[in-house]
Amino acid sequence: MNTQLSSRKRCVTILAALLLAALLAPGTQATPLANSVFLPLIAAAPASQAAVDELIVKLNGLQPGATVEAINQSYGTTTIRTLAPGRAIYLLQAPAGVDPEQLAADMGADPRLRYVELNHVTDAPEAIGRSGFAWGGYDPAPYNVQYPQQMLGLPAAHAISQGAGVVVAVIDTGVQLNHPDLAGRLTAARIDFVDGDNQPEDEFGAGANHGAGHGTHVAGIVHLVAPQAQIMPIRVLDSDGRGYSFVIGEAILYAVENGAKVINLSLGMPESASYYIEEIVEEATQQGVVVVAAAGNLNSPQKQFPAAAECALGVTAIGPERVKADFASYGDWVSLAAPGVGIHSTLPVNGYGSWSGTSMAAPFAAGQAALLLSLNPSLTVVQVADLIGGTAVDIDPANPAYIDQLGVGQVHALASLQSLQAGVIPELELLDDDCSESD
Repeated sequence: MNTQLSSRKRCVTILAALLLAALLAPGTQATPLANSVFLPLIAAAPASQAAVDELIVKLNGLQPGATVEAINQSYGTTTIRTLAPGRAIYLLQAPAGVDPEQLAADMGADPRLRYVELNHVTDAPEAIGRSGFAWGGYDPAPYNVQYPQQMLGLPAAHAISQGAGVVVAVIDTGVQLNHPDLAGRLTAARIDFVDGDNQPEDEFGAGANHGAGHGTHVAGIVHLVAPQAQIMPIRVLDSDGRGYSFVIGEAILYAVENGAKVINLSLGMPESASYYIEEIVEEATQQGVVVVAAAGNLNSPQKQFPAAAECALGVTAIGPERVKADFASYGDWVSLAAPGVGIHSTLPVNGYGSWSGTSMAAPFAAGQAALLLSLNPSLTVVQVADLIGGTAVDIDPANPAYIDQLGVGQVHALASLQSLQAGVIPELELLDDDCSESD
């Protein structure tokens, strides 16, 4: 026990020293302020390696005795981590030998708690078996000329907007921080929730696994659509493409609190609904941040979160003929469709390659949101969603077996920008009014 405590203290001391060094480093004033809340939290309690015995709970402040200490005493749980201060949300460790699902059910009946759920496993869908992946070498030519650019009208769209002044957070496996196409567009505010530092490097090389390069590839798609937007790299998935829902919520809050106006989540969990993710996503949109998420690669109507969250834009994948990709999930919970088959983008180290998946489709919509917000920064989240959805291309004729199951259509960046220029903002109600900024 003493050895473990000593080891943890050394870990906290080292990370505190790193944070202090960052505070004193010239030209990095934005980073230490950005990390001042979250780095100490993840230093004190590192990310889970296996979350099967962990629970996310939110206290009900209207009930007497609703403290985390009282909850722990009642159920034998222990506090692992607190969500950013003031939100009454905690990550708890279940006691040894207790079935966490049964414990969650028992705790769910406690009036002192608003909700209880497991700390769900979250994956980058394409990382499983590295499906749909092909290394393309070091030639950037295929990256700069490919079919989605014509489908979205990007050449003409870039004459109107290139995303300048907008920050897009890519919450993923990290980004190759010195990739020649991306290094100049990355924000100083950045964080790695996996390693507990402020260097969210996308792992690659001899020890890398199936998820390596996923975040770099996603970031490259955002850059392709919105070349002047800034990208905030946030690492929540390891090199297996795996993470946990509690950390996803932390990452969303980090992005919101540090200036992101768009968040891309090319990850998901198909197990069940998540009140926690729903709440965090809604909080983000109420603060004016557009949240885009991948619909998943299950080729089924099973909901995936955060894509199915009411305030998120869930994006499924289509190919160059606007036909649903054979892997792509679908359903009435999907908002939009975008190219996601054979997408060429950036990869470690300093290279390029193609990947297929809804993870590739989502950043096309995220980049489009950045183009719109750059042209008119006063747009609300609901207006951005309606511009994207209201100008989308109808793909039902190409998908007769999936009528109304692939969202409102294929995103079209040029059409949405032209509509905004003309002062026409469709009233599609793609997102509920509850997702609008709070008064």
